[in-house]
Amino acid sequence: MAKRKRTSKRRNSVLQVSTTASSSAVGLPAGAFFLFGGLCLLVVGWGLWLIFGWMHTMLFSGNARFQLERIEARTDGVIPEEILQEWTGVETGVNLYELDLPTLRQRLESKAIVRKALVRRTLPNGLEVAINERVPIARMGRVEGRRNFLMDKDGVLTQKSFQAKHLPFLLGVRQNVRVGDSILDTPAVHALACIEELMVMPSKIRDLLQIHVISVGHPDYLDVRTRDGYQILLPRVDSYEELLQRASRTIFDLTQQDSPDKLINLTPDGRNVIVGPK
Repeated sequence: MAKRKRTSKRRNSVLQVSTTASSSAVGLPAGAFFLFGGLCLLVVGWGLWLIFGWMHTMLFSGNARFQLERIEARTDGVIPEEILQEWTGVETGVNLYELDLPTLRQRLESKAIVRKALVRRTLPNGLEVAINERVPIARMGRVEGRRNFLMDKDGVLTQKSFQAKHLPFLLGVRQNVRVGDSILDTPAVHALACIEELMVMPSKIRDLLQIHVISVGHPDYLDVRTRDGYQILLPRVDSYEELLQRASRTIFDLTQQDSPDKLINLTPDGRNVIVGPK
């Protein structure tokens, strides 16, 4: 009986060893399947990228049909077409699909006089450029050659010119500026707003208020001088429509009365304000 028990124990241990060995040999290492699948997807994606790149070259960027032959440039202002074409930096003969249109647009808008640019392809062989220019409404400073800086309603200095003496001159603005800078964050902001509102008012008001100089040096008011010799003090406000209407009516009345008075004080303090020389 004792011998049989010992034999039974030996058989059980052999069976246990065989079962353990067979179970450990089944299956791949953990994560091997996902790694293999990821590599397959990577290879497939790379292949598709090569195929699409080849197709793009054959159909577009390498297609002689899309070689640039003409550049159509137009503007709502005064910039000549040949200058706009030069500013693009693009020459005929290049492939349209090799051009980076956002880069071209940024290149054009980097010019101070350009407010907004539109660039697009006109298939099969054209490029269209449309420019919205900044319109000067005032001038400031003295630069070389007796020229002035010109600025638009946003205070951006668009160019230097000596042919804009008809524009209002802003006095008292900082002079350490260059073309492309904006002075909208200076006391001149109210003067630009005043000029901009005057430009859209009826012609009879504009004729009475032909602004020659606006001094922006005082923190509380604008000192406006007209070409007819009137001096108008305007407070710094958000809207100048009503004040300009009052000023034009006053000038009209003074003209009708043949009055020698040339000072029109529209500040809240009235005649208590001490003003500069006429």
